[in-house]
Amino acid sequence: MLNIFISWSGERSRAIAEFLSQWLRKVIQISKPWMSDFDIEKGKRWSQEIGKKLLSHKIGIICVTPENYKASWLLFEAGALSKSLGDAKVCPLLLGMSPSELSGPLTQFQATIFDKKDFFKLIKALNSEIKDLKIEEKILKDAFEMNWPELEEKISEITKIEIPGSRAKVSRVIRAFARYGLPEPIMGSQAFFSSGFESHGLYSTLTEVAKDRLYIFGRKNRKFFDKEHIEFFNGLKKRVEEGFDFKLLCLDPNAPEHVLRTAHQDDDLKTQLEGCIKSAMDVLNMTNITVENHFRMYDVSRTMVCMIVDDAVLYSPVSMDESGRAKKLTKAPFSVINANSEFGKELIDMFKSHWNCSNPINKDEGRTCQST
Repeated sequence: MLNIFISWSGERSRAIAEFLSQWLRKVIQISKPWMSDFDIEKGKRWSQEIGKKLLSHKIGIICVTPENYKASWLLFEAGALSKSLGDAKVCPLLLGMSPSELSGPLTQFQATIFDKKDFFKLIKALNSEIKDLKIEEKILKDAFEMNWPELEEKISEITKIEIPGSRAKVSRVIRAFARYGLPEPIMGSQAFFSSGFESHGLYSTLTEVAKDRLYIFGRKNRKFFDKEHIEFFNGLKKRVEEGFDFKLLCLDPNAPEHVLRTAHQDDDLKTQLEGCIKSAMDVLNMTNITVENHFRMYDVSRTMVCMIVDDAVLYSPVSMDESGRAKKLTKAPFSVINANSEFGKELIDMFKSHWNCSNPINKDEGRTCQST
């Protein structure tokens, strides 16, 4: 029998522990998970029952979430498990966090995230503790594959449970991403998406959820002006008149050669930019807004790309290849952070600095207007 002690704290952590205690039995039938029926932050702590369970269990799983990973009792229990279990395993199981966000005692353990590949590694580790009775890996894999969709669906439900104190606007933006097939974010002090930047899905999300403002700091912004998003531009004039703040920055095709060369891997970037600007102007001219107030060109190198939608800031660092040229950002990883956080404010200041130093676009000719 494989005894597994499951530790939890808080609503989402408890929901994970409760479901996991049943789900594990479907994959490893010989396992016997156990969890307390009261929150470790509440009630009488360290009852005789829990003390006995710590001594009799072979492995411990700590259900960690962004709202509990610094909870003193959770860390205390992780330490107690480690001491009680000796050489056996203590496994932090992370919901909405990356291992790099852990701190304190939890960092000494090998953490698992709710990723199919990573989670199967945890299952194999549990299976290895059974020794002579362990399940053949092919059979274990089949059982895992059969039951994974159920766990994945449940975790998706638990992820949507509102965290007390979170900002509604950021949460609304993040939830909207799911409707366009973007991967589940890793939640913590910020949300991390493993792919999807500068994709049609992302632009569709931005134009749908933006209520107060939308700033875009890109290179070509080509996908933004495709027909998929024409409804946004059809209503842009009215929204701007009602106070909607819309600003778009694009790389100037007449920027210095070294800027163009390092800005993209394609040698014909200048021609691409000119074509994208023409397409953008065709769309913007039909809106009847004052284009010069909303569309500008920058001509300097950048290290960060960002988009601001209401109180959420999306950003992705510009990665360089071996020749010193920027890699493509379409479907690249990106993060979402609160605009009122310290880093969020820095990113907005960066956008405004580039905006103030850039030249407006001439509405009629599609050329930059020289600043005076």
